[in-house]
Amino acid sequence: MVKYVGFLMVLVIATFMTGCSQPNEPESEEGLPVLITLTCNPDFTFEPCQDVMFDRSDEIRHMMEAIHKAERLPGNLNYGTQYKMSITNADGSVTRYDFSLGMDSEMQGLLVNQEDTSTGYSISLEDSNQLRRLIQRRTD
Repeated sequence: MVKYVGFLMVLVIATFMTGCSQPNEPESEEGLPVLITLTCNPDFTFEPCQDVMFDRSDEIRHMMEAIHKAERLPGNLNYGTQYKMSITNADGSVTRYDFSLGMDSEMQGLLVNQEDTSTGYSISLEDSNQLRRLIQRRTD
């Protein structure tokens, strides 16, 4: 009988502790930037352009996923910049990129960290088109 009461108490305590703990959220927003700003480059006159701000976590997550999946391009770059991208983190730090997508759905995007403009990253066609749609929703 004492074994069963001890087991029951451990079970009740474990249930109580589990019920009071925070659930693990796979969609956690921790670590995501708080703002992404795209500012049109006034020297880039090939296509129409509008400044865009992303402050919703779902949009920021899509932007960051595309950035993290971008592939490094070999060699030095010769490129035009459509946008100046600023990524603002929760701690107030800002990372700046040159960012180009264009309007052509068959063109991959280009991302260049402004601290190292000799190294660029190619954004996949699928991600580039997703980002074009995201920008278009914000500018329509």
